[in-house]
Amino acid sequence: MAEERTTEDATVGGRTVPDFGKIYHVKGELSLPHSGDSKLEPFEVWYDLEGNRSRIDYHNSTVRTFLIGNDSDYGAIFKVTPFITDTNINAIKYFQLKGTKEDPIRPQAALPDLQDFEFEKMEDYAGVQCEVWKKVTQAGHKKNTYRLWVKRPEGKDSPAVPYHFEMVGFNTLLQSYNDNYMIDYSDFSSQTESDVFTPPGEMTYEEFPDPPEEHQILANPLQDYVSTSPVSHAHRLFGRFKEDFERQYESEKEHEERENYFVHTQRFVHSSNRAGLSYSLGINDFADRSKAELARMRGRLCFPE
Repeated sequence: MAEERTTEDATVGGRTVPDFGKIYHVKGELSLPHSGDSKLEPFEVWYDLEGNRSRIDYHNSTVRTFLIGNDSDYGAIFKVTPFITDTNINAIKYFQLKGTKEDPIRPQAALPDLQDFEFEKMEDYAGVQCEVWKKVTQAGHKKNTYRLWVKRPEGKDSPAVPYHFEMVGFNTLLQSYNDNYMIDYSDFSSQTESDVFTPPGEMTYEEFPDPPEEHQILANPLQDYVSTSPVSHAHRLFGRFKEDFERQYESEKEHEERENYFVHTQRFVHSSNRAGLSYSLGINDFADRSKAELARMRGRLCFPE
C-alpha cells in the first residue's frame, strides 16, 4: 500500500518530502558498475530554475555544458569540450544545440524529481543516518527501482541534503538484475553565483557532430541518470543501431540481451569521451556483444586456428 501523501504540507506518511529548492549548487560522482568502467566520473552542477538556466561540468571542468532556456526562441545548450584532431589532441571545440518548439531547452537538475517517490525507511548509509525515498517504474520487461538517500543535519523537519542516488534495474524476461548506476553527492548548497551560467563569448559555436540521434546525450549527459524514465536516450538509440548494422535477433529474449549490452556500451563510450583522454571511442558493430563474446573474438583474431 502506498504511503499517505498530503499535498498541502508536502508530507508522505508523516515525513516531509525533500525539497532542494529552485536554486542550488552540488557536486557528485557517477558510477557505472555494469558498463565496465570502475572509475568514478566527477561532475559539478549549478541549477537555477527561476532563471531558466543550469550548468554542468564534468571531470573537473574538462567538459562544460550550459543549458540556457532563455536563449533564442526555445533555448540552447552550449558545450565546451576537448576535441581530438589529426594534429592536436588538446584542441577545444565549442558546440551549440538549439531547442525547438517540440523540444525546448530547460535547465537540467542534478537531482531526481521526487514526485511519486515514497518514504521507504531510515537507514545508516556509509555512517550517516538517512531517509530513503523510493520509486519503482516498469516499461515492458524493464523494472527499475530508484532510491534517494537524504540526510537532515539539523533534525527531522530541517531541509534535506542529498547524499546518495541509485538505480537498480531488473529485467523480468531475462530474470536478472542487469542494470545499475549510482551517484554520490557532496557540497550541496542552496546558493550559486549568476556569472557561472554565462557560456564563453566571442567563440564560434558549431553544430553537434553526427549522428544527430546522439545529440541529446552529447549535449546533456546527466539527464539519463537523474530521470526516472525506464527508457533512456541510450535505449532509444538501439533502434538506429539495429538499422545501421542490419541486426535481426532470433527471439525476444536475445533482443533484450543485445539491447542491454548496447546500452552499457553507449554509457561507457560517452563517459570515457568526457574524460578528455588522448583518444576517443565510438560505437561500432560490436556494441551489442557481451564481454565474453568480445574476449573470444579477440582471442581468435590474435591466435587464429
